[in-house]
Amino acid sequence: MFNPNQPALNPFLFHECVILTMPTGRTAVNLREMLQTIREVDASVLSYHLWQSRMAIAHPEAEYTNDFAVWAATSLQDSRLAEKLSVIDPFSYEEMEQVRSALAELLEEYMWDLPSVPWARPGFEFHFCEASTVVLVRPRVVAGTLAEFRSGLARVGIDSIYYHFVDARWRLRKFKANDFSFWLRDSYDLPELVSAIQGIDVWFYTLEGIRETILNLIDQYIEKPDDYTPGSP
Repeated sequence: MFNPNQPALNPFLFHECVILTMPTGRTAVNLREMLQTIREVDASVLSYHLWQSRMAIAHPEAEYTNDFAVWAATSLQDSRLAEKLSVIDPFSYEEMEQVRSALAELLEEYMWDLPSVPWARPGFEFHFCEASTVVLVRPRVVAGTLAEFRSGLARVGIDSIYYHFVDARWRLRKFKANDFSFWLRDSYDLPELVSAIQGIDVWFYTLEGIRETILNLIDQYIEKPDDYTPGSP
């Protein structure tokens, strides 16, 4: 039986982050403008709309994985295009320029077969934004064992879940990992747990859903405390 209080080689420090969103002043009112702007904007703009916007406080739960797909569905009323845009996984590419090329190629090929360029109604334009990430260490939330890691994961805010699980997919894309599975891999001989956490589909769950899923996986190795409440201090 695995000992959940077995010390890790190095402690896990939970970080929190703040996404500071800034408008670029650029908009798209039709699909051709969307394509042209995607080709021209800074990579940070693409990063924001592909995954950073998931940290928005009032971000709705949607079936589409990024802002471009949501706009296609809601503003252009084109669910087929939205589904195609949702298929693009930025974390499967090595560089953002490859993601840009994939987006541009998809839109270009899609418009090729259309009789006219789709337009959004007034007030439903796409507003391009970019963001900077401010990362802070939470010194009071440090895990030296798997039991402490589970306790910390249950307590931290969803910004920590975002930073360590979603944003980390880009930072660690060459390893196809996230901060949680990376630490567990280096700390314990639990390959099945590492593989299960690494295999969680980041686009399928909300941030709270990701937390719950990881906690449930860890609970297979340690006993779940009776007083657990997600996000409780």
